[in-house]
Amino acid sequence: FPTGPHMGGYAYSQLAMGRGGNVLSIDMDPRWVKQLIAADRDDDARAYSDHLLDQARYLLRGQDVGVLAITPPVLERLAADDELTELVRAKVKAIIWAGAHMDVNTRDLLGSEVFPDVALVGFFGSTMMLHSCGQRVTEAEDESGACVFDPPAPYITFRVVDPDSGEPVAHGTRGRVVVNHVSRSFLLPNNLDRDMATRVPGLPGQVGDSVADVTPVRVFDGEAVIEGVY
Repeated sequence: FPTGPHMGGYAYSQLAMGRGGNVLSIDMDPRWVKQLIAADRDDDARAYSDHLLDQARYLLRGQDVGVLAITPPVLERLAADDELTELVRAKVKAIIWAGAHMDVNTRDLLGSEVFPDVALVGFFGSTMMLHSCGQRVTEAEDESGACVFDPPAPYITFRVVDPDSGEPVAHGTRGRVVVNHVSRSFLLPNNLDRDMATRVPGLPGQVGDSVADVTPVRVFDGEAVIEGVY
């Protein structure tokens, strides 16, 4: 994960150290990869992904790695490498994926066939949200098989709205995610996020919606959205 300005790399480092573990960090520069893809330099973008995986290879060969935090695009490339796949199967107990979307079919393939004995745990968040939400564990999926993400209400809440009217969509319907962050640390109400999601009923007592099958919008502020490695 990036060590900055995204909070992902920092958060996972704190998570590991807070539980008595060690952090083996591989930094990435998603902005550089997005520039490469926008300039049609796909070979250079693939070479950068290979560079990240080569560093992961050395760590997995020599270290006792219990949890792997990784973005879905890089995880898919890792799964296409026989040695890396075997190393993860042999050592890793859980894979945390975040930073980009993962569709239901890919998650099912990775979880049931490629890494059947490794827990596959999704997180949804953003720098603007200042938080990430782990997938629901009491009811891990909605009817489509997609991960459901519950916000840490009441400090952060979601609404799923029609992007044209701004009105809430029906449960089970896709719309644009609106994020509210109201806490002593941050105030950002009614922020129209650059993600689409399926609206899911929140848990009992929860303020606002939960979301499933989160994907980026195709265009944001007139610019095509490129996920790259992140």
